[in-house]
Amino acid sequence: MTLFPPSARAHDPGLSTATITVGDQEIDVLLGFNQKDAEALLGSQTLHSSVEDIEAIDEPLATIATEEMKLYLDGRLTIPSQAIGRHFGNQNVEVLLRFERRNATNLRAISTLIGKLPFGHREFLSIRTDRGATLGEAMLSAQADMFQIELPGKVDLRDTMGKVDSSLQSPEAAERPAATVSGHSFIAFLGLGIEHILTGYDHLLFLFALLVVCRNLGSILTVISCFTIAHSITLALAALEIVRLPSRVVEPLIAASIAYVGIENLVQGRSPKWRWLITLLFGLIHGLGFADALREFGIGGAGPGIVLPLVGFNLGVEIGQLSVAAIILPMLWCLRKQPFLMHRLAPVCSVGIVVAGSYWMIERILGP
Repeated sequence: MTLFPPSARAHDPGLSTATITVGDQEIDVLLGFNQKDAEALLGSQTLHSSVEDIEAIDEPLATIATEEMKLYLDGRLTIPSQAIGRHFGNQNVEVLLRFERRNATNLRAISTLIGKLPFGHREFLSIRTDRGATLGEAMLSAQADMFQIELPGKVDLRDTMGKVDSSLQSPEAAERPAATVSGHSFIAFLGLGIEHILTGYDHLLFLFALLVVCRNLGSILTVISCFTIAHSITLALAALEIVRLPSRVVEPLIAASIAYVGIENLVQGRSPKWRWLITLLFGLIHGLGFADALREFGIGGAGPGIVLPLVGFNLGVEIGQLSVAAIILPMLWCLRKQPFLMHRLAPVCSVGIVVAGSYWMIERILGP
């Protein structure tokens, strides 16, 4: 096993990851945080200067992770043989804990780190073999901070998804609510999809830019449908790793799409006939951005474990998107009854859209 795999885009505050990789001799636990959450864990201590190579070691954070991320193998608390921390220019902070497996056949993970982070924090836990097979996934919270699973032998990697050996649970484990794999994961990713679109100001601004000059219900439904179809396609393709572009390319393109639609609104003064095509093309780019959010949790590949997170997350995005549209559209409809006001408002909004999109594009091109 390598010390640190390549890092993805920056984690969002309030969401962290724990990827447990099970080998024949060793078990690695890779914890990923947003820098703000890492600073919350460290309290008054500060992080080292941001660097992008493997030499940066943050001992205080590694020490906290060692104390708060508990791993039980066959019912026994295990102490890591290595604890290494590092952080990146993209605001990711990671800690690697390495344990000796010692022929263990049952693993229980308890993350009391979550209780030390702001209210509502969640941690996506993924357990895999070093050959890439997914053994189990769960969304941990302060209320359900434990997950237990039966480990495969050195040869047989089949039929292990989510199996739990309850006979090995200690009294401490029996008192703890355990995170589960199936329904909980679907609901959790449904909620993450809703949260992602509601806090994704660039996606929302793009949708608003498309709708602000629409003249009738038909054009509104066409725009929303095209955006939904397009981003659903690329979200699925990217999550299945059929299509993939680095976030340093996708994120500026998303910002550029916002600026372009704002400029088009100013030039045309109304929704152009080809707006559906523009929506479809740019929606494909936004779908790649949604896929980055899924990949942030280690979700990707063609295995069966991708289905529930992918469907749940995409459905959550659609629910959030339609909820926002349900609020915006009645307001725009009322404004259209005042032609003079709407005639003034639409250009002003479009100027703001162009400024915001251009700013984000420059920031993302020049940023780390």
